[in-house]
Amino acid sequence: MKRVIAAGICFVFFAFGLIRIGVASALSAQLLGYFSVGAFEEPIRDTSRFLNEHNTDAFIQLTPLPYFGIIFAMGVCLALGAVGAFRKKAWGYALIVAYLSMHAGLFLNFQTINPKINILIGAIVLLLALVWANGGRAPESTQRA
Repeated sequence: MKRVIAAGICFVFFAFGLIRIGVASALSAQLLGYFSVGAFEEPIRDTSRFLNEHNTDAFIQLTPLPYFGIIFAMGVCLALGAVGAFRKKAWGYALIVAYLSMHAGLFLNFQTINPKINILIGAIVLLLALVWANGGRAPESTQRA
């Protein structure tokens, strides 16, 4: 039963990572002028507005394109981390922690809390549940298959 729970959590992490990769890629491509989709205009506008409002207090000021690059990197870490964690590899957990760190880093950088904090909290809870479901101990990184 624990293995099914672990697989389910890894699936959620993998899917959410792919969504982050896809959204960041699509919004970046539109910003770069590769195509124009009306549905992408509002998220780009909202992101630009958020960055303009919070960049004055930010430690690192960002424009939309680098911000979407961070979102893309977060998605890569989460998707690959899910694969590694499913295989009970230490690097998988490390990548999930890297995703969590980047997510928390954005809150720290902009010195603001918004409803997306729930995603971060949920991911932390899921990671703890994943560690429990995968045996509750540090994964073996040197063990051969």
